[in-house]
Amino acid sequence: MKLHYRLGWLLATGVLKLLWGFRVTGREHIPENGPVVIASNHISNWDPLLVGLGCPREMFFMAKRELFENKAFAWLIRAYNAIPLDRGGGDRKALRTARRVLGNGGALLMFPEGTRSRTGELGKGRPGVAFIAASAKSAVVPAHIAGSNDPRGAFRSRGSIRVSFAEPITHDGPASTEAYAETTDRIMTSIAALKKEAASR
Repeated sequence: MKLHYRLGWLLATGVLKLLWGFRVTGREHIPENGPVVIASNHISNWDPLLVGLGCPREMFFMAKRELFENKAFAWLIRAYNAIPLDRGGGDRKALRTARRVLGNGGALLMFPEGTRSRTGELGKGRPGVAFIAASAKSAVVPAHIAGSNDPRGAFRSRGSIRVSFAEPITHDGPASTEAYAETTDRIMTSIAALKKEAASR
């Protein structure tokens, strides 16, 4: 990790543990080296921060381009590896950047649902995560975030903000739409299992 990333990671993790009892499980499933895509559900704007704090490696993530309109905030999130993404269509520059991150052996966070869930329910996954991971010969580690959409409730129930990681999934099929959809279904099934496990705690 870069020094400023490591310092920010330590400080933010300490604050979250102190105030909300932030918990992380399954870190052992994240490869120590080499390219990896973290595929997570998405329920609040805090999710990139929380997954990044749960991940033991420095992580890159895609963020909607509107977040970069404020220069000060843009500088901050770029410092912590945000990649601008135009959600209105295929953003080739963002995709090239994502592939470069993975090509350099980095960790990249993606949200298979493509957008934030307003209800907290898990939506249908899109095949872009499987496609990018397969093109970079990268494993995908499913992740689940709980409690980030209700920070006030987390004060009343310490430990309700959690990040969980599952065993890596690899795309073993051909380079086809159907095969990417099948891999995406496996990823979403794993995230759903993490969600069910989190709800039972």
